[in-house]
Amino acid sequence: MSCESAEVITEVDTDSVQETDITILNINVNREIPIDEYVSATLFENTDQMTSVFDCRIKRRGGFSISFPKHSYELDLSEDYPLSNLPSDDDWILNANYIDKTFLRHVLSYELFADMNDHNRSCHTSYIELEVDSTYQGLYVLMEKLDKSSLQINADDIAAMIFKEPHVFRASYDLVVPQKDDNFHQQVFPKIEVDDKTDAIEIVRDFILTSEVEDFSNRVDQIFDIQNIIDWQLLLLISNNGDGILKNFYLYKVDSETPLRVAPWDYDHSFGRDGDNELNLDKRPAVVEKSILFSRLMTVPWYRDQLKQSWEKYNQDDLLSIQGLKDRVAVLNDLISVHAQKNFTLWSVAAPEYYDDNDFESEIDIILEFIDVRHQRLSDYFDSL
Repeated sequence: MSCESAEVITEVDTDSVQETDITILNINVNREIPIDEYVSATLFENTDQMTSVFDCRIKRRGGFSISFPKHSYELDLSEDYPLSNLPSDDDWILNANYIDKTFLRHVLSYELFADMNDHNRSCHTSYIELEVDSTYQGLYVLMEKLDKSSLQINADDIAAMIFKEPHVFRASYDLVVPQKDDNFHQQVFPKIEVDDKTDAIEIVRDFILTSEVEDFSNRVDQIFDIQNIIDWQLLLLISNNGDGILKNFYLYKVDSETPLRVAPWDYDHSFGRDGDNELNLDKRPAVVEKSILFSRLMTVPWYRDQLKQSWEKYNQDDLLSIQGLKDRVAVLNDLISVHAQKNFTLWSVAAPEYYDDNDFESEIDIILEFIDVRHQRLSDYFDSL
């Protein structure tokens, strides 16, 4: 359904509503929200312009984060709608962002990747405050799901496919424990029981592992969107997301005419913290060569040249420069600082899940310090490349 069919239950005079620079979402469910099982609910979107209401379904979500006291949710609307002015969709994620006290790491990483190239896809995000049954739950990151709609997949093309965290870039499958025995590479489109694409990406893996040097150099840019892969590598390097090299990404093919591309996912393991919140101001640098793709590409002279040129260009454009990165942090900080402080009146900064009791401002300082340290390391690296 189109967004125009969204029911507006109240149009109000803006003077009668407390003004806010972010959207408030209130979910009425009147029961405990289960894990991985949708239940019916009603969603109210409150802005300083109007209140809109939708039928929806909601469930709790998360892997490692499922045990955190502040819960993340998956939301399925009854119709497409541009929640918080994001592109219209019916599937949404309410990311509690509990382990990242800055609320910046996902948003910063996704914005950087999308801004590197028009072909790059990462999920759109918006900050919202969440209420469940009219009870305040804190500051959240509203995120669109990465699926055939947001990745702009041509669903009618027989070659189109999406995998979430496929294992094809691992040197060995020996230690891999698949989430589903009948879907080793986590194919999400098309449904694997309809059209199993496992052979297609296993052929790609075999090419990476076994092709002759000249053949690999000549054909790899026909299989992968090389600029997309370069941008992914630079994002991994500048964010120091060691957890995103072999997982936390989508691998997809739009259609028969488009090479394979990657979309990043889950970047709380970045910019000065590891995924479990442990401090990492570049003491444990990400080693992208753990991926057989990056390891092989870095032996190709033209790829190394393009990687270095992209690093230099993005610095000249202030996309990956120290000042450019810090300016982005400042913009996001200004947007959410008041809301983050409010969040921490409910969720303690000294909770057992954290390594320390740093407050919001101290965590922002960690990101800024990390940018200085990490950028210098990468500048030295590319100077020697």
